Amino acid sequence: MDTLSPTVGFLDETGTGEDEADFVNPDLPQLHRMWRNEKYAPELLPFNVRVVQNISEVVEYVGEDLDQDRQDEDQDPNDPSYVLRCKDLERVKYVLRDYLRIRLWKLQKYPQHYLESKNLKLLSDAERTFLREHWHHKKQFFESRMLSALPPSKQSLDDKIDLLDMVRRPCLDKYTYARILEDVGDLEVPSASLTQESSQGSRRDSFQKGRTYLVHYGVIRPFLIEPEHAGENQTYPKVDLV
Repeated sequence: MDTLSPTVGFLDETGTGEDEADFVNPDLPQLHRMWRNEKYAPELLPFNVRVVQNISEVVEYVGEDLDQDRQDEDQDPNDPSYVLRCKDLERVKYVLRDYLRIRLWKLQKYPQHYLESKNLKLLSDAERTFLREHWHHKKQFFESRMLSALPPSKQSLDDKIDLLDMVRRPCLDKYTYARILEDVGDLEVPSASLTQESSQGSRRDSFQKGRTYLVHYGVIRPFLIEPEHAGENQTYPKVDLV
């Protein structure tokens, strides 16, 4: 369960009375959404370059600012404002690092799957470079340790015979909790996707805005990965995984 609130550590805009209104970077709540969705989705979700670059630049700037304050002889290390700024920075760095770490874990688990051209578009440039190098070295290891001793017909690592596929792929046949943030209309749901008595076939169900459902991942997958549901600034605003 997510324990980090997107607004923790930031003052209310109307609660200070100072000349300058407090500003909360709008990309910070979006980073938390991306982190949660990536953590609970069984597959890799689209990478939002703008949000990650923005937050990375803010983290670097705030870190340098805190370093300068730390070197100031008049800076009290127990000053509440200074301590809270340090805590906020660490919390944001944790979310950003964990988000990227989860994505790398998925890439290392399913390298051949994400090297396919239709899936490469989900990756950042750095992730594509990492994945190609990772699979290159892993494939070299397999060839030197085992494949070179096998007949040529048995050396392939991506054979597919009928329904048997050597390429490991994410399992999309899972259930997840999904919160509906915007109107998604009626969706085609397998009979056992909701917490109701099972029946044969599938049916159309209405998903109400603001409610959370335990649902088959395939039902809400288009709202997390398909370009037509990306919305403004590639935020995929209709569904959250929780």
